[in-house]
Amino acid sequence: MQKAVQTKQDDSNITSLRAHAGEGTENITARDQKLPILKILHASSPVLDESEAKYNDKAKQGDIYNEITGSLYKSKNGVYVVPCGYVNTFNEWADRGDSPGRPIGVHRDPSIMTKTTRDGENKDRLENGHYVEDTGNHFVYILNDKYEPIETALVTMKSTQRKKSKLWNSMISSKRMKDDQGFFVPPTWSTVYKLTTNKESNGNNSWWGWNVEFERFLDKPSDADTRQMTKDFHSFTESSDIFGKVAFDPKKETPSPEQIPTETVSVAKDDINQFKE
Repeated sequence: MQKAVQTKQDDSNITSLRAHAGEGTENITARDQKLPILKILHASSPVLDESEAKYNDKAKQGDIYNEITGSLYKSKNGVYVVPCGYVNTFNEWADRGDSPGRPIGVHRDPSIMTKTTRDGENKDRLENGHYVEDTGNHFVYILNDKYEPIETALVTMKSTQRKKSKLWNSMISSKRMKDDQGFFVPPTWSTVYKLTTNKESNGNNSWWGWNVEFERFLDKPSDADTRQMTKDFHSFTESSDIFGKVAFDPKKETPSPEQIPTETVSVAKDDINQFKE
């Protein structure tokens, strides 16, 4: 009986807090936050280094790690995500040692690639010595195994993984749902994908890469709350200064031999200052 009373009191407290939801965050904008980035752990990842503060003795190469929350997802088990937004950027970097820890420039116009030359390290160099990385930025909502929302994150795919980004976008664009009026393209925030990793190689080089698989639609009555959360995050990515939340990390990754992409993307004015920490 006492336990039942306690539970009722707890529910009442939560209900009273709901009336004040969001208070205290009124002045926190996109520029004041850092969006967690989902990364594949490599040999040089601080999470695998016992001397680093971020060291996690349960982590291994190929695992998926949320650098802000510290959440760890095992390579083969993977993680469920809902794609809520996408932006293609061309990030201009200085070499390690000369880099301020953020892009020198962030470009939306793909024509910048015509000003680069592929060097011996398979990096696309500008005349100023900087290199440019064609990057697919996927904004996702992470779900648990019950398809309930946990947290938002960013998955960046560049270099060897850029083809995976394009494949994922193709999968998203090809999905269809059917109602009494026929087939239609569902909103991305109503679809669930599973991200896992596997080891890849090219000659003498090897690295860990992404696997993307469609899981299911969020089309059940029990998915209503999850759909509302993912829809809201989609609206946020569309209306907010989302790049103010992105902290790109120029970790060295085995370059891809693929050719310079030629597809057309929308052009937007660069705002480099958004990336300053």
